[in-house]
Amino acid sequence: MAANPFFTEVNVAQSQRKLTHSDKILMLGSCFTDEIGNKFAIHGFDTHRNPFGTIYNPVSLAHLITKAADKELFTSSEVIQSGEFFYLFSAHGDIRGTTAGECLQNANTTLLQTAEYLRQATVIILTFGTAWSYWYKPNNLLMANCHKIPQQLILRRMFSVGEIERSLHDMICCVQEKINPQINFIFTVSPVRHIKEGMRDNNLSKSALHLAVQSIVEREKNCQYFPSYEIVTDELRDYRFYAKDMVHLSETAVDYVWQKFSESYFDVKECLLNDKYFKLFQMKSHRPFNPSSDGYQKHLLKIQELEQELQQIHSAR
Repeated sequence: MAANPFFTEVNVAQSQRKLTHSDKILMLGSCFTDEIGNKFAIHGFDTHRNPFGTIYNPVSLAHLITKAADKELFTSSEVIQSGEFFYLFSAHGDIRGTTAGECLQNANTTLLQTAEYLRQATVIILTFGTAWSYWYKPNNLLMANCHKIPQQLILRRMFSVGEIERSLHDMICCVQEKINPQINFIFTVSPVRHIKEGMRDNNLSKSALHLAVQSIVEREKNCQYFPSYEIVTDELRDYRFYAKDMVHLSETAVDYVWQKFSESYFDVKECLLNDKYFKLFQMKSHRPFNPSSDGYQKHLLKIQELEQELQQIHSAR
């Protein structure tokens, strides 16, 4: 096929391990995880997405997955107060409470729910946003989120490639040894730039992530890399593919990345099933002018018929 004259195309290799609607997919990472995770949900996949909230650095993500694999509960030493709420050092601000006990209870409930899903999961997708890390000076604990702690109490440093690699290696070994030796990992680096770090520091950070992930996929079994970063920065290198903040991706860009992912990870049958689930999503999203009309009742009947068809497909697998 002739090269496209209008942009440099990123060739995404066909995945040897195709995904199906029978998979259970645990997804954690940056805000890009939420975007792609929403695509999985719309297309009918069983996913568990960012249970600890949006987390950007790979070491915090590896720590949380390892704790879930071990069912190692959080303790009061991992809780910090900021303003009127108590938060968890290793999670996003979504995990919080008005007391330390409430925060800890919420955190451990989430941990046990994630641990239960992890024991059934067949695929883990991790999206890394930054290699920069933040540490609470009084106790030297790593913070997955700064929780509006005063800047003078926080130490900022970038993880080395070796540190990232070791944390991912230990996490993979833990999951594959204790949960499922055949579980598959898909790693990707978020194309969303962390401009608050500064452009130079953002580029250094993304480079560290790429180097660490490359080492992991070369050494570890059942590990793959999906080039979402390259697709956006090389193919969609125009600001019309970004949101108003010129940092996050537009809906069009997310759709394009999903299309490239689909071409690599789904076979023809699964793509057809994706289309059916997307049709069901669109039908359910319809808001009628007159809910009691004959036309809308027929619409509801078509939804029911499509749901039954999809249920029968699943039962036959």
